[in-house]
Amino acid sequence: MQSYFRLVVVSVALCLGSVTSMANAGVFDGHTINYQYYFPNLSTPYASAGNGDYLVNSGVEISNVVDGFGTIDFSGDEFVISFAHGGNFSPTVFNGFAISDVSASINPFASFSLVSNTAVSGTPTLSFDANHLYVNWAGLNFNRGELVFSVGSLAPHPHPVTSFSRTISPVPEPDTYAILLVGLGLIGFTARRKQI
Repeated sequence: MQSYFRLVVVSVALCLGSVTSMANAGVFDGHTINYQYYFPNLSTPYASAGNGDYLVNSGVEISNVVDGFGTIDFSGDEFVISFAHGGNFSPTVFNGFAISDVSASINPFASFSLVSNTAVSGTPTLSFDANHLYVNWAGLNFNRGELVFSVGSLAPHPHPVTSFSRTISPVPEPDTYAILLVGLGLIGFTARRKQI
């Protein structure tokens, strides 16, 4: 009986340990986003930037933020802008970019914040709606460094209504199921062995 109890305790501990390694699918992971730089206002696209559609994967997605000054890398629920050298953004109505959900496959954006800033003197103006993120750094100076932005999204309601829940369900890793099956198999094997 003690070995059976020990086996149950070990199986439960393995399952609980692997549950803590569950991963949340990131806001951007595997989705296609559109990057568009605007200057001097939001109705005037600026051509000297890496404008276009990008599939978010493991590499740097945008190699030209604007005028060859930096890159943007999307990962999980954030994106990082890295500037290679310094300069300044002209003071206008809008001097910045918009990120859009191209295929409406990303859950509606619920939050947008600047987590870390080692590049821009001052704080860019951030705004968002359900499908767009806007960064306006008009009139600010920048140096070599990074800006890290965090984005949250709403999880769709399980029923087809217009309300949303703010909870994000974890996605179990395949090894979670494997460990659970091994543990249950060992319990079954031990119980069967005790009966014989």
